Amino acid sequence: MIKLETLGRITSGDEQGRYVYIQELADDPPSYLVLTAADPDLKVAGGDEWVEDFVSLKQFFEEGGWVVEWSS
Repeated sequence: MIKLETLGRITSGDEQGRYVYIQELADDPPSYLVLTAADPDLKVAGGDEWVEDFVSLKQFFEEGGWVVEWSS
């Protein structure tokens, strides 16, 4: 499951141990900004990736082998 606008921790795959936050952008259809960092405030050793749609977002997760534990 991929949650939007929710902080998560990558527990498996590329970037294991890092934090992730997915921001939905106001495009039509929506695109997504995937923010990653070493800390939960997303300020240390961070990065970002843009994906064009939700299908691409799912592929992004699959390619990285990401399993994410999402905050409630």
